Amino acid sequence: MKNLDVVKLLKAAQTLERNVSVSLMYSGLRVPQYRLLDALAEMKQATVTEMSEKLNVTRATASVLINELIKSGIVEVTENASDRRSFHIRLSRLGTGKLEAARKDIAVFREKLSQKYSPETIKMLNEFSDRLA
Repeated sequence: MKNLDVVKLLKAAQTLERNVSVSLMYSGLRVPQYRLLDALAEMKQATVTEMSEKLNVTRATASVLINELIKSGIVEVTENASDRRSFHIRLSRLGTGKLEAARKDIAVFREKLSQKYSPETIKMLNEFSDRLA
């Protein structure tokens, strides 16, 4: 059995991320912003700490990203009744619209990319991604 060429895999992942970035261009979101909004839509509301854990980034990274989204009106802040030192965020109406547009753009990209591979290859790549995630 051959070993996995992790350097080529890393380059492929970087290329994939660049292509996703281009797909998100029309929605006005960057990949990290999309990931946060997608997770927030699933969670309904979250603290900075919860979001950092969900995205597997540092609290500082999540905080910077969240502050950008608050300033742009994409997420809204609500008080955390159980801890006055923190707050919850949730999608604003603008954020919901941007997320919907981004999801459509990602779906178009996914469809185009999927047409290049056999169902077996897609299944294997999805299983591989699930294991890594």
